[in-house]
Amino acid sequence: MNDSAFEQQSRRLWQKAYDASRSQGAGGMQAEDIAQEVMLRLWQMRHDLDRYHSPEMLARLMGKRLTINLLRRKNAISLDSQSLMLSTTASSPQELLEEEENTRWLEQRLRTLPDHQYAILYMRQVEQRSYEEIASLLGFEESSVRTLLSRARKALLEALRKRL
Repeated sequence: MNDSAFEQQSRRLWQKAYDASRSQGAGGMQAEDIAQEVMLRLWQMRHDLDRYHSPEMLARLMGKRLTINLLRRKNAISLDSQSLMLSTTASSPQELLEEEENTRWLEQRLRTLPDHQYAILYMRQVEQRSYEEIASLLGFEESSVRTLLSRARKALLEALRKRL
């Protein structure tokens, strides 16, 4: 697709990406940002768009996936000490004290994990990375990543069982 053909279709492509983002639950401003991101990506690949059956469907798919990724990151649970107290539902001082104690306990258990297990747990649970991506980033085999993640989870589970 040449530049002028892309410019002629750009408004329709933007609208498809925007609609897809809204249908996945993004707010108006978020959907506009995502649609703009889709347009930037489509512009970068504009010379290859002719090989796609429908650039409109590609824009919708990109908008949908970018929105899903955004919502995953937004809902991710951070493992840092500031955000371990997720949503305080405690209504009494006793419950608040128990939540603080639970948070400190979890922080201590996380610090006892070997560095590579903690890193893998963080990348998988918080950053929502795939096993393949973690393996390539850390230079491990994918099977090793799965094993180390399993060990980290098992160690936390055993510590929790002992605590209860």
